[in-house]
Amino acid sequence: MHGTTLRRLICLLLAAFVALTAHAANFEQTLVENLNRVARDVHMANRAVNESGEKGSIAALSKEAASVDGLKKLVASVETSAQIDKTVEQIRLYGYRVTSQAEKRAFEEGLQILESRVKYLVQTENPQLRSNLSSIQALRKEFSGNFARVDNSLAERVQQLTVNARKSPSRTATGLLGAHVVDGNTSFSVYSPDATEVKLHLFKKASDKTGTAFVMKKGSDGVWRFNVKGELYGTYYAYTVDGPKEAGFLFDPERFLSDPYAFANVDHDGKSIVVNRDFAWKTQRFKRPAAKDAIIYEMHVKDFTAHKNSGVTGPHKGNYLGMLQGKGGSKVLGHLKELGVNVIELMPVHEFDNNFAGVVNHWGYMTSHFFAPECSYASAKSGESVKELKALIDGLHSEGFAVVLDVVFNHTAEGDHQGLPLNFKGFDNPGYYRLMDNRKYYWNGTGCGNEMRTESPMTAKMIIDSLKYWVSDYKVDGFRFDLGTIIDKKTMQRIIDELPENIILTAEPWAADWKRNHWGKSDFRNTRLAKWNDDFREKIRAMINGHTERNDVMTVLAGSCFWWSAKPAESLNYLEAHDGYTLNDLFHGDKKKTRLAAIALLTAQGTPMIHAGQEFNRSKGGNHNSYDQDNNVNYIDWAVKEKNQDIFDLYKGLIALRKKYDNFRQPVALNNQHLDWILPANGNALGMYLKGKDNFLVLFNGDANNWANFKLPIGGTWQVICDGEKIKDAGLYTAEGDYNVPPTTGVILRK
Repeated sequence: MHGTTLRRLICLLLAAFVALTAHAANFEQTLVENLNRVARDVHMANRAVNESGEKGSIAALSKEAASVDGLKKLVASVETSAQIDKTVEQIRLYGYRVTSQAEKRAFEEGLQILESRVKYLVQTENPQLRSNLSSIQALRKEFSGNFARVDNSLAERVQQLTVNARKSPSRTATGLLGAHVVDGNTSFSVYSPDATEVKLHLFKKASDKTGTAFVMKKGSDGVWRFNVKGELYGTYYAYTVDGPKEAGFLFDPERFLSDPYAFANVDHDGKSIVVNRDFAWKTQRFKRPAAKDAIIYEMHVKDFTAHKNSGVTGPHKGNYLGMLQGKGGSKVLGHLKELGVNVIELMPVHEFDNNFAGVVNHWGYMTSHFFAPECSYASAKSGESVKELKALIDGLHSEGFAVVLDVVFNHTAEGDHQGLPLNFKGFDNPGYYRLMDNRKYYWNGTGCGNEMRTESPMTAKMIIDSLKYWVSDYKVDGFRFDLGTIIDKKTMQRIIDELPENIILTAEPWAADWKRNHWGKSDFRNTRLAKWNDDFREKIRAMINGHTERNDVMTVLAGSCFWWSAKPAESLNYLEAHDGYTLNDLFHGDKKKTRLAAIALLTAQGTPMIHAGQEFNRSKGGNHNSYDQDNNVNYIDWAVKEKNQDIFDLYKGLIALRKKYDNFRQPVALNNQHLDWILPANGNALGMYLKGKDNFLVLFNGDANNWANFKLPIGGTWQVICDGEKIKDAGLYTAEGDYNVPPTTGVILRK
């Protein structure tokens, strides 16, 4: 019996070995086939772009995308170091045979997909695979100089494409569309490439049901234009559009549509307004902080001054101008100056649907117009929002604050297939949105009904136009991209490349549906794009709750540079935001925990962000998703600051410390010249030794029950400048030798 069992075991092992060998051989063969398929489809797509019409080009490009997806699925089966090495070798062998631009593209796609896979495995399953990344990078470097002959053919192809472009009309408009008053005339332009008729309607009042209609003329770029004599400032306008009744199109000549490029609009579903955008700026040369020096304060325009305790009175309460009432000496703006933050991030102020699908939409993440300011925050709804938002930005600049806008280019207020056309749907539904195979329905990786088709040339143009417009016309200092990975990678790269160098850029590196991500955290490394760091949020919260994973905590405190960022400023660190619980609610009112959170946030490398009210232990009554609460749940109750003055003073002191000493704001990934770690016996505790002209120790103890003993590096006396409750740059008292940190406490020492 024993011999029979042994023989069976041997047979099973041999069978498994044969199966594994066959699988390996099959994988290598399939990999080469997939690379060839990508090269073939890239070649066919290039030919279609040169020779075919739009439909042929779209079909060919879709086939190319499908072959790349097939390659991604194959590489997703790679798990081990040996499999990675085999894959690298097969891609190397393929690289030796590259003779065309299409084959070069396939080689680069394969290498990029493999690198992304290995980075994912390193972050989620096996950090030891990090060594395999070097072989991938070496392979990329090896072939970077071997493709010169291929790049020559690429240059010739680009030249040919330029010639072809001159022969055929462009489908992408140039210039800023919308309504413009120039030389005593008012010009109107709107994009609708498949429409058969577009009419402009002018109205005297916003409530008018009928107006004066003009038939517009279509250009070869798909833009319909019409000029009217006179400066029509204050005139209301809308469009009606007719066109094909095929699936995917939503043309309705009886329905008024607002202008997608409207510079002012009456609510989200009303008429557009010809508005005078002139403004006399008082602050001419505002200097934006560098990304590494930014301390961001996320706030909602209405919430900041709507509460009865805000001290703001009259018609501007809860509006743009409310924040400027009393300016720097006011309870609200004076609070921000005293706190010391230098960047104000405004939650969405693009015109939005305030009552989406019958539910209050207080936060503003249902944008309808990307060039118009939200009119409900203004004194009236006939274009006043333009000058009043500019006045707010000008006033914030005069007080030393940069202004960042939270922008929502991933979806719009038009919703899913049940949503009525407001603008985009009625002009070019398949151009502005990603439609499913059944063109009645929309892809919905945003969880909000639709996804913008950002890869479409005109949608990408609209996004870039909008961003540049807010920078030039409103002097905005930066942008935060909601659900940023819904924006395609090419368009996001254009945003990084085309906006002025000192513009602050941050993004959520995720979508509501992770399968709809167009890029990830490890993309755009070594650029100015900072990503919201949910790793920081989760690892530091865990430490505060006594579940410290030391390696992870050390990584996020140092700027996540060993995971996905190339330098600390690419990591936007936060522990509280508009989404989710406030820290006070999360930690059930435990001030020791909220103090420890403040110390970790403001001593970590990266760009810190504070949510409005976090600095004085605000509560929202346990509501972790208050998007639909236009009331005191969201309004800032300034009486709470008086009750929690100790928490505010701690934040204020930590911000002053961060701004004074560059130990906390390093521009490069840290090494042992900048930082050493101290790991005491208590596994829930760790310390940062930040080196420089002044040396700092930041000691954390996440243990709720036990003290942690730290041996202080370098002999002599240290000044204790923060004992976990109070902070004083000159020092509270001195310490030397060993230092014992109480439970759930952070302390800071300087030498």
